[in-house]
Amino acid sequence: MLKILSIYLPQFHRVPENDEWWGEGFTEWTAVRGAEPLFEGHNQPRIPLNENYYDLLEHKTMAWQAELMHKYHIDGMCIYHYWFENGRRILEKPAENLLQWTDIRMPFCFYWANQTWSRTWKKLRDSCTWSRVYEGSKKENETGILLKQSYGREKDWEEHFLYLLPFFKDDRYIKIDNKPVFIIYRPDDIFSLWDMAAYFNRRARETGFAGIYFIGSCGDMQPGLNAVFEKQPDWRSDLYDEMWEMTLNSKQEKDCKTYFCGGVDFDNSPRMGKNSFIIKGATPQKFQQYFRKLYLKSRFLDNEFIFVNAWNEWGEGMYLEPDETWEFGYLEAIQNVVEECGGKIPKNFKEGFAVKYKTEDEIYLRKVMRNADRYGTLLNNWLCLRERKVDFSQYFKKYGYQNIAIYGMGKLGMHLLYELKESGVTVKCGIDKNGEGMDSDIAVYHPKQQIPKVDAVIITITGMYFEISEILRQNISCPMVTIEEIVQELMFL
Repeated sequence: MLKILSIYLPQFHRVPENDEWWGEGFTEWTAVRGAEPLFEGHNQPRIPLNENYYDLLEHKTMAWQAELMHKYHIDGMCIYHYWFENGRRILEKPAENLLQWTDIRMPFCFYWANQTWSRTWKKLRDSCTWSRVYEGSKKENETGILLKQSYGREKDWEEHFLYLLPFFKDDRYIKIDNKPVFIIYRPDDIFSLWDMAAYFNRRARETGFAGIYFIGSCGDMQPGLNAVFEKQPDWRSDLYDEMWEMTLNSKQEKDCKTYFCGGVDFDNSPRMGKNSFIIKGATPQKFQQYFRKLYLKSRFLDNEFIFVNAWNEWGEGMYLEPDETWEFGYLEAIQNVVEECGGKIPKNFKEGFAVKYKTEDEIYLRKVMRNADRYGTLLNNWLCLRERKVDFSQYFKKYGYQNIAIYGMGKLGMHLLYELKESGVTVKCGIDKNGEGMDSDIAVYHPKQQIPKVDAVIITITGMYFEISEILRQNISCPMVTIEEIVQELMFL
């Protein structure tokens, strides 16, 4: 049976960090209340029905949300999860409270919002009323980085897994075939995703599960993921109808489980003021019309889930919760669709329905363009590190990698070798398909030769990390580290 999962923002309560960064008492409601109309007919500020500016740390709030979701056929909440460098957490209390409040029947899963936090909301001196509070208290020499996102290695993965484990064990946590569902916002940013996923899967099996069901959003299918989902809104249009038409006509990869996501609305002017992006023309009636098609498409493909963006993103105008303008209109739209289409799929729909797939050429071109973008970003970041005279050996010493091998002795491999000269980190050898025929200051082996024992292999061939690591693991057992994750972590030192 197709389940509707709504994306859920746990921002509506006070935390010390927000007090420091944005002003005493700041929550998402601060921005929502301070929103101003930017043009005639602009639906701002958005006001919760009966001015219900709730606190997510209160039991009655989450109990009310659970009652509401069941009444209107929402099957689960997809709760944003924040886990930063060195296990730093924020906005974790609502989910932790839910774990203790077993009387609240709110099925849920986690959606890891794996992005570095920076001061993007203000962009913008005096662009909106609440940002002036920040402008008046801004500290000198701020970098703009609030919380750094990095991924670490096995020790860090273990700490993250152990934190998640009690949630996974909860009978309300959403699973597929005894695999807890775990969604990653930006999988492309985790350069060793396949390795991290393999670690999580092994630990999950050791604790009684069949593995983890990883879903990636904002990216293509890649090793480590079980499925992807297309997240709305589509930023190529500011018209609601066009946004939905692009969603309904989007192509997917063959043999790739793809889930779909319906957008309620979008207007981030409460956060961004004059620098906002606003989708025009959203109504509950239109949402019902388009969501019905996406719901039927998902049923036709035997998908387990369909996502809604979002339950309570009030600062971006994406919410199902009742407000003063539409009251329960968006929730009623979902209720109507489920009650109308939850049974058999209409025959005429089946006859006229066709799934659109990406061609091999389209998939290849996207991969080439993505790799070119990543390579360009890598080179730019590397140059920034050079300008700042950052010592590359800091990364290796942090993880205890004293003796390493470099896979790929082309330009990037030689640059890394240069960075590590006289650093205290020993590059014992290079690994390259050209093998011993290469001109290098160190011994270079073919991947199928016996490689000297090292603490880690650094793979410098971008876009081929998984394939190369699979080959190397036939002859060597040690961590496989990507050059991109090294540069990514050093960038925030």
